[in-house]
Parts: sequence; structure tokens; C-alpha cells
Amino acid sequence: MSRSEALPWIAFAAISLIWGSTWLGHKWALEDFTPAGLSTIRLGLAGIGCLILGFMRGERWPQRQELPMLLATGLVLTGLANFLTSWSLLYIPSGIGAVLQAPIPVWMALFAMRTDPLSGRGWLAVLAGFFGVALVVWPSSVNSIPVWPAVVCVVTAAAWSFASLLQRKHVRQGGLYLNAALPMLLSASIGAVLSPLGFDYTHGHGVSLRAWISLAYLVVFGSMIAFASYIYLTRVWHPAPAAFRI
Repeated sequence: MSRSEALPWIAFAAISLIWGSTWLGHKWALEDFTPAGLSTIRLGLAGIGCLILGFMRGERWPQRQELPMLLATGLVLTGLANFLTSWSLLYIPSGIGAVLQAPIPVWMALFAMRTDPLSGRGWLAVLAGFFGVALVVWPSSVNSIPVWPAVVCVVTAAAWSFASLLQRKHVRQGGLYLNAALPMLLSASIGAVLSPLGFDYTHGHGVSLRAWISLAYLVVFGSMIAFASYIYLTRVWHPAPAAFRI
């Protein structure tokens, strides 16, 4: 396998392994950080890190005409998705949250149907994916989960998928790390501006070592490495066929 053929699979492996583990990292960090505080600090630090890496690699800035779409879709992919996912994990277990957002590839395939219609096997995969989610959220007398946090988790996955397709279609220039850095820094700036309005960073007590380590993991692995890998993968694999590889 050549380097160009191996890199997408390496990026895919990084996303699968890292983002699968960030759910537990979120849960531990949220013991001391608020959802808004965790998202703001995480994205601010990750954005600065990506900016530095982009400069070190000599990456190109995105073109001016593509910048509004990069920032708009990036706000959904980084700021909104991180905040809503963190908020939902205050009420549901991390494992349930991971399952509820697992159909992201299915959402991508559905949103891409206009240009890439699904085959019979594709529709079978879509139905199987949503059926699995329905089994998880279906109320039972033994174990039920709050409805609205579960709905938010599912809607966040759909919004992430739609924003990913828009960014892939309309943002074609700029380096991986610089394209990741700008939306992260914008999202963090919005969080910092809203903070004085009652969006506290912590729950009002000290931050434990486990929460700091979890935050560091989310910054370096969950944001800088995984998100840059995700941007790269959406460039080299079309979301619809790639969805069922995932």
C-alpha cells in the first residue's frame, strides 16, 4: 500500500479510536467543568495549538470567499456540537451518548443522496443503524434515559453530518490545521464573550487532576489530532461511500 493509500486509513483509525474514547473523557471532565466552560477552554487551547502547527507546516490560509462557509460550518462542527454533546452527557451515560451519535455516517449518506443515491444494501444499513438507536432510547420500566438529552444528542449528530458535507463542498483551500484552528478560535471567543452572562467555567469548586488530564486529552487528541484527521478524511473519501466503511 502506497503512502497516499495508507494515510486515509490511518486518519480513519485515529478518528475511530480517539473519538470513541472521548466520551469517557467528557464525562470525567464534566465532573468539575461546566459544558460551556469545557467547550470554551478545550477549543481555545486546541485552536491555538492548531494555529501554531499550521504556521510551522507553512500551510495556506483559506481563500477569503470560502472563509464565511468555513466559519459557519466550523461553528457547528466545533462549538455547537461540543457544547450540546457535553450538555447531554450531564443527563445520560457516556456509552449511551456514543451510541446515539454513532449513526453520523448514516446521516451523511442520507444527506448525500442527491448526488450519491443509496443502493439496496445502503438502505439496509440506514435502517439497521436507526433501529439500533431506537432500541437504545426506547423507554422501559427497568432502564430509561431522559428524552430531551437523547434527542439533542441525535440532532447534534445530524447537524454535524450536514455541516460536514457543506464544508467539504464549499471549502477547498487552506491547510488542515489552519482550517481547524479558525472555527475553534471563533467558537472559543463566543464562549468567552458569553461567560460573564452566567456561563461559568466550573461548578464552583476545585478542579481535580482527573478533570485536568481529561481536558488535556480532549484538547490534544480529541480536537487537534482527531479533528484535523477528520477534515483530511472528508477531503480524500467522499462521505457517502466512506460512511459505510465507518
